[in-house]
Amino acid sequence: MQYKKTFAMVIFLIHIVFFLSFLFLIPFKLNIFFSFEIAFFSIVLVIMTSYLSYKKMIYSQAKKYQINQNLFLFSLKKIKNLPKNIKFTISKDDLEFSTKNKIYFFATFFNLLKIFAYVILVAGFLFLNRQGMLHIISYLCGISSLLICVFIFMIYIRYESKKNY
Repeated sequence: MQYKKTFAMVIFLIHIVFFLSFLFLIPFKLNIFFSFEIAFFSIVLVIMTSYLSYKKMIYSQAKKYQINQNLFLFSLKKIKNLPKNIKFTISKDDLEFSTKNKIYFFATFFNLLKIFAYVILVAGFLFLNRQGMLHIISYLCGISSLLICVFIFMIYIRYESKKNY
């Protein structure tokens, strides 16, 4: 990821904008602050652990493949004439995963670090609820502010990729 500083800046700016705009609507209370911050940082942990697990999976998959580069830019092939009668058969081989692939994808998606991040998200919610400090609107704003950061960053990346090419 070559835009780490940009992503951190987007997170910081959107976090501040969301929190300040939320404070203009509702006066400052400690339970609003705690609900917003716990939700925001627990969802940051979920996003970062997801990023790290997918990065690890991609690197492990990339080691399996070797890239063979041809020296020629163009290759010429003789085109064979196709027979006039063609019979099509339905093949479902690519739609069915083996049990080994299902277990691998399940283990990749639910690794221990991600489960720990989700446990922190739920534990923060339950802690705030048991202490009587849970403010649902600010908790949802804390979660949605990071999701908006991710969408803004995706738009930025798309804009930068079109600008460079």
